[in-house]
Amino acid sequence: MDQPSPRDLDRRIQRTRKAISDAFVSLLFSRRYGAIRTADVIEAAGVGRSTFYEHFRNKDEVLVAVIEPLFNPLADAATGRGNLGSVRFMLDHVWEQRAAGRMLFEPPLAIKLQRKLAAMIEARLPGDDADAPPRALVAMGAAAGALAMLRMWLAGEVACSSEMLARRLLGR
Repeated sequence: MDQPSPRDLDRRIQRTRKAISDAFVSLLFSRRYGAIRTADVIEAAGVGRSTFYEHFRNKDEVLVAVIEPLFNPLADAATGRGNLGSVRFMLDHVWEQRAAGRMLFEPPLAIKLQRKLAAMIEARLPGDDADAPPRALVAMGAAAGALAMLRMWLAGEVACSSEMLARRLLGR
């Protein structure tokens, strides 16, 4: 029997991860996060348990993988590389899904998402400078600040337009 090529494996991996991610997102919009079990994601994705665990350790890891595309504009903004259009687009999308978004930015999930955003920011920061604070510290502070603003905005604690928030996140 022929072995699958690395390219075919890559496509299968991508398809499997997409099926799991899509199933998770669908469940997230129909249930509270706490009510979603890993078994529910596995069933909705149509994959086996072992297949799921080859790709993710648990539903929290799926959440972190799913949120990454939304965090790209925030990570870019925190490092001076963002643009108003992409940050605003992300904010408008999150606002439309704010019922789900509000619970994601509350404990205990908030710290997982903050760590993910901090890692994304740190990867975009220039190399360590002996006179500068450690990159990890700068990244965690930037992530905490951005997510605090986002959480307050989604919860209605502070009202402003998505454009105004996007400009603030960009440091303008």
